[in-house]
Amino acid sequence: MAIRLIPMLGLTLAVLCGTASARQLAFSRETLQLHYVWQYETAATQAFTLTLPEETALPPWSAWRPAQADAFVFQQLLRDAREQFPDASFRYSKTTDGSTVDFQATDQTLLPQIKSWLAQQQETLFMAYLDQHYYKRHDGNNGHLIRPDHVRIATDSSPELQETAQALQRMIISSASEEQKQRYQNDEKSLVVAGLLNFVQSIPYDPLETANGQRGVGFLMPEQVLAQNRGDCDSKSTLLMSLLMALYPDLPQAIVYVPDHAFLAITLSRRAGNEETISIDGQPFIPLEVTGPAEIPPGIAGDKSQLYIRNNQYQYERVQLTTTNSTPN
Repeated sequence: MAIRLIPMLGLTLAVLCGTASARQLAFSRETLQLHYVWQYETAATQAFTLTLPEETALPPWSAWRPAQADAFVFQQLLRDAREQFPDASFRYSKTTDGSTVDFQATDQTLLPQIKSWLAQQQETLFMAYLDQHYYKRHDGNNGHLIRPDHVRIATDSSPELQETAQALQRMIISSASEEQKQRYQNDEKSLVVAGLLNFVQSIPYDPLETANGQRGVGFLMPEQVLAQNRGDCDSKSTLLMSLLMALYPDLPQAIVYVPDHAFLAITLSRRAGNEETISIDGQPFIPLEVTGPAEIPPGIAGDKSQLYIRNNQYQYERVQLTTTNSTPN
């Protein structure tokens, strides 16, 4: 019996370009203090400081290493098997085809039971490893792949980033120009969503690859994106998802996957009416292209995203709302 080493799903995309760029004019860091100079469209230029939480329950992101997962699963499987079937003998070995646990038992009637138990326990241990390290199995065109568990990461990060989200919310509202207020029909939530989108777009894009173009760490946790002031499409999408959760826990959200890219989609009760939409569980959501540095407003998808949306070539995962029977406003 051998576990297949599942490849990591990489989400990288060329920087989205446009006529205007989200403008982070300056950034510096002093321990937990993040200092910014940022201009959001027609709003006044803002100089401000955000403070990261002193402690986080989330571990620093670790790149997917199949050999580590393989070793964890089979070493624990061997211990569990010897405890579950003390009268049988088990041996762990590695081959070019993967790891195996061979077994023997004097009572031959036990062999089918042991074989079935080993398969089930292997799956249980593998899923536990994914859960512990914030990974998730993803069903794609190439079979099972492994990707970060973006929704769970955002959910667990949002309480820690609540003060950060509230500070950005206050600044976006207080600095909004009359033109911005009118554009979003004096709807505070729409204004703040657009402002947070622009702020995350302004964080420099980084494909998180090594110098030779190979996948490096591949992803950063939301607080790491802020602290390192860089991120790729799914890292920045997860940061924005977390900030929106912190402010609007009843806001319907989904992270959308198209080939080599990820973006957010949300619903808002007040819309201009000319936004593009994407169908999520039969409901119209509007896209939020987080990658940057182009200033792409809510409701506009990048060219490649538009193509995949129109051809229904996308997958998604919805955020589980923390309140029920609520209507976004």
